[in-house]
Amino acid sequence: MSKKTNPEIEAALDELALLVCKSFMPNQASESNGSLDERKEGLLRTLVVSGYGRKDRRSLVTDIESRVKLQCLERAMHRGGALSSISSGLKRDLEEMIRQEAHQPTSSDPPKATNISSATNA
Repeated sequence: MSKKTNPEIEAALDELALLVCKSFMPNQASESNGSLDERKEGLLRTLVVSGYGRKDRRSLVTDIESRVKLQCLERAMHRGGALSSISSGLKRDLEEMIRQEAHQPTSSDPPKATNISSATNA
């Protein structure tokens, strides 16, 4: 179905697609395994850490939508607008995480003086 990836990426994409499918059924969204809103950050973080999108510029929208259409065909067909909205939101969140990973954290605190007496015999 998709380009060669690692098992972590495949599992995270499958789980995201399953949660999107469940979000189309209001009574299923509160199951014990969590909702999309509760779990998306961790799953997107898994994608970032696993290198998703770095090498071949994969499209999260395409990957999620194709999986959702396979996993919940009937519901996905009738909820195309909602699916597009959810997958675009996931893409935005993923891109933000990737952007945050790429930038070194900056600190507004000024550098602190070194304790010279601990490094010397003074």
